[in-house]
Amino acid sequence: MIFLLALLLRLAAVFGEQHDIGYVSDGGDSPWYLAHGYALVTGFDEGRLPGFAIDEHPEGMVISLRGLTTPPLFLLFIGVPQALLPREAAILLLRLMQALVGTLSVWLVWRLARAVAGNERAAFIAALAIAISPAFIVEVTRVTSESLYVFLLLAALAHHSHRREQVTVTGVLLGLATLTRAVLLLFPLALALHLLMVDGRRRGLRRALLLLAVYSLVVGSWTVYSLARWDRFVIAGEGAAAFLYIGALEQGWRGPQETDRQLIEDTGALPEEPLARQASYLQGAQQRIAADPAGYLLRRLQELADAALQPHGTAYIDGPPLRLMAQEWWREGRSPSEVLRWITSEGFWPRLLIYVLHFVGLSAGLAGIWLSRRRWRRTLPLAACIAYTLSLHLALLANPRYLFPILPLCQVFAGIALQQTWEKLKASRT
Repeated sequence: MIFLLALLLRLAAVFGEQHDIGYVSDGGDSPWYLAHGYALVTGFDEGRLPGFAIDEHPEGMVISLRGLTTPPLFLLFIGVPQALLPREAAILLLRLMQALVGTLSVWLVWRLARAVAGNERAAFIAALAIAISPAFIVEVTRVTSESLYVFLLLAALAHHSHRREQVTVTGVLLGLATLTRAVLLLFPLALALHLLMVDGRRRGLRRALLLLAVYSLVVGSWTVYSLARWDRFVIAGEGAAAFLYIGALEQGWRGPQETDRQLIEDTGALPEEPLARQASYLQGAQQRIAADPAGYLLRRLQELADAALQPHGTAYIDGPPLRLMAQEWWREGRSPSEVLRWITSEGFWPRLLIYVLHFVGLSAGLAGIWLSRRRWRRTLPLAACIAYTLSLHLALLANPRYLFPILPLCQVFAGIALQQTWEKLKASRT
């Protein structure tokens, strides 16, 4: 029943959207994804792509696949419908596929929670939180990689096991997830270490090497393709150096033009060649960090905390931000009539639900990690994924969207904590 509810909510969101959207800039990444997905599938390597307009180039977006820094899987995922169907039908099909992927993610959360908790009620709580969350529902209507990435990551963790066939499947799924978002590139090392810890040196080493070998073959397919087509060596993606540099800037991310200007100011160059550009980013980051190490660390901690405390998805819902309304209410006398205006404002209840589920997931999830510590053989891969993501974005650029994929894992642990709390309350009443 819960999976049917999740599917219906996502389909309602999809059919509530307009699908005859243009490819003009909406302030996000969607136009870039759509244009480059279409170019990659149709073989448009370089030039101005007609029909894909952005504000700076109304006659068409400039494409250069040779310098592509993004992994290819999501581009293929959205490029194939565009190559086969008219624009409106392609967008509709893409959103329907993401609705299906989002529903499967709810099932995977239920499966993970049942496996690590050994309890159906904990699994139900975790899955329900993802099923009804407006953030996850609205996400399937967006042309961004989150829905596909979350599904592949959850599927890989759900299949993680010491059995040989499961290890192979996990390697494939991790490889596909990395080809969706390169941020996962080093995480398989953590799962390999987990296999060594669980299965011992001899058997665990064989399983760990199998996992890494399968993973490398999947990720390496894009490396081989890039070498054959563009004579360019790349492993999944090349955005890490840029994110490291942006994370070192005092003002953070202020758009590509401002970042380029800062890079020229710091290094004296803005190379066109991708590898040289990445080297310049690293040089600029080193200079910024060395100039003020303590200030850099403080900024990184503050940005990561801000990203964790601001739920992803609220910006997609119409209406004034809850934080802004709360600040105005506090400054203007805290009147009850103002509270009534709040709760009747557009988008208040979906935003409130996002906040509640987000903070319950974080707080109860942290408690669930501690409460399930004795089952570390099952819980360690999930907790390691949360720690890996947070640690990576402590060094790299952090925002709510980049931390969003670990929220389903937090809800898994939150389900454990809430279920155990309910059992203790029930026992005390008895």
